[in-house]
Amino acid sequence: MISYRDMTQQDFLEYRSYSNEFRGRELADAQKISVAEGIQLANQELDECLPQGLETDNNFLLCLEVEQNDDTHVIGYFWYRLHEDSAFIYDFQIFPQYQGKGYGKQFYLSLDSAWSDNGINRVELLVAYDNKRAFKLYKEIGFQPTGINMTKRTISKQ
Repeated sequence: MISYRDMTQQDFLEYRSYSNEFRGRELADAQKISVAEGIQLANQELDECLPQGLETDNNFLLCLEVEQNDDTHVIGYFWYRLHEDSAFIYDFQIFPQYQGKGYGKQFYLSLDSAWSDNGINRVELLVAYDNKRAFKLYKEIGFQPTGINMTKRTISKQ
């Protein structure tokens, strides 16, 4: 069974490293830049979205955990922002070795129930176009696609 807790400062440092590597690779691929440039952009994005880190108002960063062999393991991260009666999911990561075991769905459904009980009636997120696993999960738990973001580099005239 999956559980979750608020991130500590140490967790946040680990999350930042993991997330920026992951997001940096996404940005590098999407923008056709180097991975190092993508990671730099990911760091800038995170700093802009969380200017006070864990203390940024209305933002909640969680560690997802499971207990195995009498030991608790962090298996992923979740970050969302509340605004009035809605939530926006910025990041939902299940580490690769724990994917495909139903943890993401189990976690989300428990959180969704808690949100509903507390007056949150809409949840939004963005998902990478080629992240078929995440897209499948989001469809299974009731998300509906509302559009597609697209990007293109301009033609260089050198």
